[in-house]
Amino acid sequence: QRYVAAFDHALPIRRHFLYYLAGFTLTVTPGKAGEAVRSLYLHQHGVTYAQSLAALFVERLLDVLAMSLLALLILLARPDYAWLVAVAWIFTLGLGGLVTRPWLPGKLRGWGRNHRYGHQFERLARLLDAAATLLRPGSLLFGLSLGVLSWGLEGSALYWIAQDIGAGINLATGLGVYAIAVLAGALSFLPGGLGGTEAVMGLLLVAFGADAASAVAITLLCRIATLWFAVALGGVAVGALGINRL
Repeated sequence: QRYVAAFDHALPIRRHFLYYLAGFTLTVTPGKAGEAVRSLYLHQHGVTYAQSLAALFVERLLDVLAMSLLALLILLARPDYAWLVAVAWIFTLGLGGLVTRPWLPGKLRGWGRNHRYGHQFERLARLLDAAATLLRPGSLLFGLSLGVLSWGLEGSALYWIAQDIGAGINLATGLGVYAIAVLAGALSFLPGGLGGTEAVMGLLLVAFGADAASAVAITLLCRIATLWFAVALGGVAVGALGINRL
């Protein structure tokens, strides 16, 4: 809602909330790119595709930064895992540093001149121009704070599930394990990180003392409670939007 307002658009909060939830139906896509379906809903309210896609792009960028921050917590229990956190931060800072360069949109437009796919370069440049509006300090801190809170709550689900099953990990470890596993899934570029996230999560849980059977159970329950619950919630939102149109 704040990102859309930054582009001088005002949407009814309830309807925008449903639009946001509806995007979760396609969250099981590489990089959650399918959530761009929200752009189709927002376009009906005058929000350009460049603006809505910029909001999604910034959201993903801040997700990576938030998860990298949470990944630091694993060092409280295992300082020897510093290399894992270092990989996450190299990826985060490299990506963030590149896409936030003020000269990049101009470069893209230059590369697109007289190019067969020049219009695609122009679209990407417009997206980055719009994203710059959302990366100002106020919006950046707001989005990052929400990202840390929301991903932290998902990570706490892993901790509580582990506690119920009897695996002895503390909250900081649970948050760190979840963050590193999700980042690993994102780097795999598989739909929803499927396979990569589960493998890393299970291996880390075993490394922290869980037996193999418990690690598998914790991983599956955590993914059902986070990823697949979000997909189901998105389906409900799509249904609600469809009923409202009748």
